[in-house]
Amino acid sequence: MNIISIIIAIILFSIIVIFHELGHFWLAKANGIKVNEFCLGLGPTLFGVQRGETKYSIKLLPFGGACIMEGEDENSGDDRAFNNKSVWARISVVFAGPFFNFIMAFIFALIIICSVGYDSPKLAGVIEGYAAEEAGIKAGDEIVKLNNTNIHFYREISLYSMLHEGETVDVTYLRDGKRHTTTLKPKYDETTCRENVQSPALERRCFIAATR
Repeated sequence: MNIISIIIAIILFSIIVIFHELGHFWLAKANGIKVNEFCLGLGPTLFGVQRGETKYSIKLLPFGGACIMEGEDENSGDDRAFNNKSVWARISVVFAGPFFNFIMAFIFALIIICSVGYDSPKLAGVIEGYAAEEAGIKAGDEIVKLNNTNIHFYREISLYSMLHEGETVDVTYLRDGKRHTTTLKPKYDETTCRENVQSPALERRCFIAATR
């Protein structure tokens, strides 16, 4: 692992932590809880600035972060302390951290899908003589279910094939807006597959080819 990879990993980890701690911070402020310090990193403070009642700082070690609230780890007589707030206020503050991580994951997923695109489980074609053709599946059919597993992306077909190689599959597909179901029995090519049956990777390719 080179230095660039380490730096990128630290930056990504820092973004995840900041988003998590921002959830705690914003909900603490919304519930009137006093936040003593909001920091990124651990250890001695490299840089800090006081804004109102809260100190914002960057620590020496770029791992982790914290939203330090009054009365969070000890009893406090301050009416705005974490331990003096209602149960629901405290629950919302604690829950906000992981919830903000879900929001971040959703945003990144949207960015990736918009950048890479959506791989629809629609078949470009089927191989002549293979199980898919014999089962009546045609080019343009959209696979929506394999046995009891719902299919949303084309790569899920490949994943299902790897995990259930050699099994008979009930395939549900859409054709002209209508739902159809057929049974697909994996069929291996005589010349390329059976001669190399000891190779699981090759067997998977043959099974996947039968569904394409």
